Amino acid sequence: MKKPLGYILGQTKRVYSNKLVARFKENNVELSLDLFIILFHIDLNKEVTQQLLADNLQKDKSIVMRQINSLIEKEYVVRSWNKKDKRKKNLVLTQRGHEILVIMKTLGRSVSDELLSGVNDDEQLAFERVIDVILKNGSSDEERLN
Repeated sequence: MKKPLGYILGQTKRVYSNKLVARFKENNVELSLDLFIILFHIDLNKEVTQQLLADNLQKDKSIVMRQINSLIEKEYVVRSWNKKDKRKKNLVLTQRGHEILVIMKTLGRSVSDELLSGVNDDEQLAFERVIDVILKNGSSDEERLN
């Protein structure tokens, strides 16, 4: 009998998250997995606003705002004026933000490598293709057009 998709994905996410958070603690990284994901998105999208970030993460804007404020207090992120729309502010990593992100990405890669040990390239590609199909099937028509 096949296991439910939600169970498989949930267990996989928990294993990865727990290992990564433990690795962060071992290396004195003070940030949570959620804050790591936010830093990653800010670095990836050079002109990201709080609203766009909330939309991309599919989180409530007020939750994202609290998390951003925490990153600003820790001096990992700053807000800067959007050049195209002066009513908006972009989120930008500071030098300190870039430095911690490099450390966190390295730790993330080491956890991924550890969890994928014993998985050959063909198996990993097949896994990625299945995940891509699931993501495509789960996205809205509007998201598919973008």
